[in-house]
Amino acid sequence: MSAKLTKADRPNPINEEIKIDDEAVLISVTDPKGIIREVNDVFIEIAGYNEEELIGAPHNIIRHPDMPQVMFKIVWEHIKDRENVMALVKNLAKDGRYYWILTDFVTKVDASREVVNYTAYRRPICKDVQNAITPLYKALCAIEDIAGMEASEKFLGEYLENKGMTYDEMIEDIIVKHCKKAAALGFGNQMADDFKTMSTEKKQSFWNKLFGIK
Repeated sequence: MSAKLTKADRPNPINEEIKIDDEAVLISVTDPKGIIREVNDVFIEIAGYNEEELIGAPHNIIRHPDMPQVMFKIVWEHIKDRENVMALVKNLAKDGRYYWILTDFVTKVDASREVVNYTAYRRPICKDVQNAITPLYKALCAIEDIAGMEASEKFLGEYLENKGMTYDEMIEDIIVKHCKKAAALGFGNQMADDFKTMSTEKKQSFWNKLFGIK
């Protein structure tokens, strides 16, 4: 049996985007240490690795260098606290191409509240959403290159404070304002402010409608 892939096996990125079908859902399951245990066929197709390569490999094998480290720190803090969290992510395929998705991370726990696994559900995002988040990611990556993740975390904290938003509210705001699916459902900028006071149940109903989940 060949050795499992590690982050050292990541390909060199190329500036070519993989187009994902609008209704596609990429799913992966990792253990508490971030090791891949399950993937669906769509994940395999888009990532470009076969199932044998992926199972047992660290999930960061698909991490794109354009993604700031601080964003993954935020995600891990949420899921370790048994909280669901969404993230706008640029991933790296085996051939070096990239693809953008909105990822919804869900933590599964046992009867003792110990983490069993993490499941990530990914759906494609439109160019307007990509354009809305890219300047922030570029700024955070530049800060990390010069001063490290602690500095980028401070910058992000100040950025969110100036906007009067939490991280979760920022992601929701970008999706509501820039996602074409939201507009097609009759939502738009007027809904962005309402998200702060919307109940969890209504928010979930919105996300389910937005992504066609029954």
